[in-house]
Amino acid sequence: MQNDNLNEQFEKWQLQLRKGALIYMVLALLDKNEMYGYELITSLSKKMGADMAEGTIYPLLNRMVRSEMLTFDWRIMESGPARKYYQINKSGRRLLERMHQHWQSVSDALQELTDD
Repeated sequence: MQNDNLNEQFEKWQLQLRKGALIYMVLALLDKNEMYGYELITSLSKKMGADMAEGTIYPLLNRMVRSEMLTFDWRIMESGPARKYYQINKSGRRLLERMHQHWQSVSDALQELTDD
């Protein structure tokens, strides 16, 4: 019974960590290359080792556009439907830099705590 509780607590913590880091991860990916939605989902799923749902990513991308972290443009494809390609903008890059600095400080603090 105790192992079940530990597993449940770990899974809850893991989920919250992924949720909290998702904007940071999207910004970091788009800082390297512009991407369309499904491409982002695939890349995030590989990097996180967990399936990312379209119902999570597309609303997040829309919020990030409304919050002026990202821009997008539609591209006509030779085969298939048009795709919406997302790009990080200056505001998104500034936020990414702040997130990275904070993440580094949290990581350093955790490292100090676990080194003892």
